[in-house]
Amino acid sequence: MEPSPPLSSRPASQAESREVTRPAPDAGQALGFALALRAEDCWDLCSSRAAHYGWVGRPPDAKYVERSRGINWLATVMTARWIAYRVPVSPEEMLYIADRGDLAASLQQSTVNLTRAHLIWRDTIVEILREEALRLRTPRSVLSDALNAVRVSFDASLVEVARAFDQRMDELTRELAAEREALLHVSLHDHLTGLPNRVLLYDRINQAVLVSKRAGTTFAILAIDLDGFKVVNDSLGHGGGDVVLQQISGRLLEAVRESDTVARWGGDEFMILLAGATDESASALARKLQRTITSPVRVAGQLAVVGATIGVAAYPEAGSDLQALLSSADRAICRGKRERGARSTA
Repeated sequence: MEPSPPLSSRPASQAESREVTRPAPDAGQALGFALALRAEDCWDLCSSRAAHYGWVGRPPDAKYVERSRGINWLATVMTARWIAYRVPVSPEEMLYIADRGDLAASLQQSTVNLTRAHLIWRDTIVEILREEALRLRTPRSVLSDALNAVRVSFDASLVEVARAFDQRMDELTRELAAEREALLHVSLHDHLTGLPNRVLLYDRINQAVLVSKRAGTTFAILAIDLDGFKVVNDSLGHGGGDVVLQQISGRLLEAVRESDTVARWGGDEFMILLAGATDESASALARKLQRTITSPVRVAGQLAVVGATIGVAAYPEAGSDLQALLSSADRAICRGKRERGARSTA
């Protein structure tokens, strides 16, 4: 029997002919597939290399690590997809990658960690591509295109991550400013009426003293003590009493200018700082306010009536500093109550 001819000299069957004439796989696709298969390996390498440098600032929590793992994997796969099929990153995919910057800002991470992580990812991808290209005997031109894709992907993702980080930091800064403003408002205003409290009033009176001394102008303080409020509070309850105080506060605000300050001194007492007022103009306003305050207040279908004793202290006649002015206004209230008591017993 004659020996069989070598495989190379055998007549090819129809199936074998198709197999032999089938084109070889695209080198770029093969390299892209090889990179995609090593996406998990890429994360492990990046993690170990990042650990070598240590962490700057607040250490990452489990959520940040897990999200970083997913983003690293996706970025690697999308780079592999581009190398294999020239499919660009979609806007939605880029948003997911950029979410790492948002998360880092939310957790108050340092941008040093973000930048270093991206540099490590870039260098690791390049290393893997070179290894796979050597194993697959990838043409130099194909490898060059792949490395260029890594560079483009790296640049785009780093910019988007930095943009997301900045946007979140801007939002956090605005939120923090709003919170500080709210806390400052609470610390300087009465929670029931929303009027300035003693702390803010003290500051504004001190500022008025400084301005008046420098400019030679005047101002006045009205100290208001509600009369009969305890009876109203007892009959209507604390809720009804609160409504009365809120209504009186609104009336006081409507009766003065925007440049004036109406403050709640405490309990059923109020203070008004009148910019540029004299003793005469302040006394005239005090008489007007007494009529305004004594107008009945409707509370849950009932009418509540309170009166007011108002003391006037004008700068500089009644005092040249905060304490002197407040003491003078308080003495004026006491005189007013004594005079009213004397008239009622006469």
